[in-house]
Amino acid sequence: MANAVTLPAVPASFKKIEHIVVLMLENRSFDHLVGFMRANNPNIVGLTGDETNNPDPNNTLSPQTVCKATSFTMTFDPGHEFMDVQLQLYGPKNPLSSASSPTPNSPTNLAPMNGFLCSAIYNAQQQKVDGKDALRIMECFQPSQVTVLSALIQEFTLFNFWHSSLPGPTWPNRFFVHAATSGGLTDSPDDERIIAGFSFPNGTIYDRLTDANKKWRIYHDDLPQTAGIDSLRLEFLNPFTKNFRKMDDFTVDVNSGDLPEYTFIEPTYNSGSNYVNGNSMHPLNDIRNGERIIKQVYESLRNSTLWDKVMLVVTFDEHGGFYDHVSPPAAVPTGDDTRYTNPEHPFTFDRLGVRVPAVVVSAYTQKGAVIGTDTNNATTRFDHTSILATVCELFGLRALTKRDANANTLDIALNLDTARLTPAEAITTLPDPTPDSLMELHVTAPVERSLPLSLNQKNQLALAHACNMQISDSSQHQALSARVKGITLQKDAANYIQEVEDKIQLRRGQITK
Repeated sequence: MANAVTLPAVPASFKKIEHIVVLMLENRSFDHLVGFMRANNPNIVGLTGDETNNPDPNNTLSPQTVCKATSFTMTFDPGHEFMDVQLQLYGPKNPLSSASSPTPNSPTNLAPMNGFLCSAIYNAQQQKVDGKDALRIMECFQPSQVTVLSALIQEFTLFNFWHSSLPGPTWPNRFFVHAATSGGLTDSPDDERIIAGFSFPNGTIYDRLTDANKKWRIYHDDLPQTAGIDSLRLEFLNPFTKNFRKMDDFTVDVNSGDLPEYTFIEPTYNSGSNYVNGNSMHPLNDIRNGERIIKQVYESLRNSTLWDKVMLVVTFDEHGGFYDHVSPPAAVPTGDDTRYTNPEHPFTFDRLGVRVPAVVVSAYTQKGAVIGTDTNNATTRFDHTSILATVCELFGLRALTKRDANANTLDIALNLDTARLTPAEAITTLPDPTPDSLMELHVTAPVERSLPLSLNQKNQLALAHACNMQISDSSQHQALSARVKGITLQKDAANYIQEVEDKIQLRRGQITK
């Protein structure tokens, strides 16, 4: 990998961009996925190999050092709710015990980042998996194990200090990429809120684009998380919608030049079947499935006539409980209301979450560059609202909250005067994902269809039910609610979610015939 000195931004090149495409995967930290790439490029603020966590940070006798990943799949879902992340950042006050959850230390300006293993051990206990599996929270991938992402980073620009927008889970972090706020939400939401639908005083980036007569589109396979926002749910369930399309249509649309000004791609979560067959890079699915969707999106754009007009952003919603060594920095609070706040866990949104990988790709992006060298340099600090700030800058839109109004923009990664057009200048294909032979353990997270629902599955079931109620006759509502109330097992949730997905797709198909 080239150790490139990052060139300054070229404003004229940014003005040539007509389309922004965002692929947001989930639940992987910076060090976990790309930390060991530092060995190939010392500009990457990654791992030395000496970083450690202790099972009990109050007792330093048994440190666990970061090491090479041994499997593409986890056997359990590491904790990443708000209090889980507080524990990971600041460590526990009390010794770890199976009797009660560890209590995090109070926040400090510089987080010691010493509670990841402690948190993983507790969550492994709660999910009744082998305690040794908790050690894998400190495993990090070698470049040869994530070949697609490694090649993309070698060819384009990696951001050293891109953090999730808050120290919490998927739902509130994804709200930040759509609305520059979570409305005070810091944890996964309860069923009642999901069914009601979320709304934000200043709307979403899609509202801003619509008001400016700019087109947008969300690609998805299963139920998109964006349907948790009430206005987007209405559009998603509209059988005439042109703004929601299946991921199978993406390459066809790109090849025909049919790409709106802003595109957001939701991966396949497969949460109804405990994520096992998803491609979101959730810890319970094979990470190579996520590599395949990165490859598909990049190659579709790279080999189209739109290549020199597109900026592609590949990033992750949050860290998923995996280790990272960089303390989250201060953040600008959103300045809007906090209607969804949890009074038991007050948070002022004045601090970002854990680092996640983020790569910007374009024909005007320097090969092998890395943005940011100093953790204290606020001008090279980014979060998900940097995407919104960039969209607003390019298309002349108003900011949504104080967070995106103050966010650094991604035009910093468009730093070439001349487009990279030939195959020699910008590769036209990315490598295939790594074969099984390069991994020590061949773990497949089982689909425990007879087990009770996980929190994530409850969220997806509630979202499916909300959509089903909206497209069903009111005479059916009582029976549908009774059915959902009686669902306690994963297999029944998976069946219901699939029925709703099929029902929505059938409505669209009937309209287009």
